Amino acid sequence: MTKKSIAIIGAGKIAYSVTSALVKSGYNIQCVISRKLSSAELLANKFSIPHHANSISKITVEVDIFFLTVPDGEIKKVAEKLSRLKRDFTKCICIHFSGVEDIGALESLKKKGCVVGSLHIIRPFPSKNIVDIKNSPASIEAENKQATQFLIQLSGKLKLKSHMIVSDEKVFHHLAAVHSSNFLVGNLFNAFSLISSKSNSSKNILRQTTQSALDNVFKLSPAKALSGPIDRGDIYTIKKHIDALDAKIKSSKNNQFKLLMKNYIIQSLSLLEVVKAKYGKLNKGHLKIEKFLKNQLV
Repeated sequence: MTKKSIAIIGAGKIAYSVTSALVKSGYNIQCVISRKLSSAELLANKFSIPHHANSISKITVEVDIFFLTVPDGEIKKVAEKLSRLKRDFTKCICIHFSGVEDIGALESLKKKGCVVGSLHIIRPFPSKNIVDIKNSPASIEAENKQATQFLIQLSGKLKLKSHMIVSDEKVFHHLAAVHSSNFLVGNLFNAFSLISSKSNSSKNILRQTTQSALDNVFKLSPAKALSGPIDRGDIYTIKKHIDALDAKIKSSKNNQFKLLMKNYIIQSLSLLEVVKAKYGKLNKGHLKIEKFLKNQLV
């Protein structure tokens, strides 16, 4: 497959890391397409890719593999534009890299005989700075043997830890990644903001608690790793937390503490579901906390 010619469509964050990995693995990238010509030029120049343009119609004729690294909501539109090109798609492959969109977004190309699939590399791409995707987990979504073989081979060359996934599961896998990554970052942002210090004490405190929790989750299980006031049914501590946040809301014009309050209540109620999984039921202390928190939402 390395002899086939590739077009990278989309020059955003993930495109830089994917392109870097492809080039290192010997894949032949012929052109970069982006709505902004300057974005296409930057990516093409960085990896000495011979062609770049701001229109799909400018894709060179030798290209037979299309990698869509555009935003999720643009995949279907881009695929439809591609499908209107006057070319034989029966010899082509189109892969998108979305975590939430399934391969139904490529239906217009599939109808033209194009082999379609998706590869979701499960790791954050916070900027255009290149990250090493080697050993990252990756979900392969494909409907036929040719697409499956291509994506397995691609994953192997890029040294990804791939697994097959069906379309109906995809959005839930992405939701799981959001909970375990994005929401974790958001919770840590809130945690850092609650510790007022000009020193590194917040980092030192939270690094240990966060790492210990993560170690226990993967060593034991999420339920068995749970500790703290919700786990022990400590309504006194829960009320102290609520009172402290309420005082901050009244004394501050910053809406952050209102969001923190809602976040605290909702996540605490969610933790009661973890308690049920851990112990099989809620005890009297847990039920008191549940009633108290639900009353806070009214």
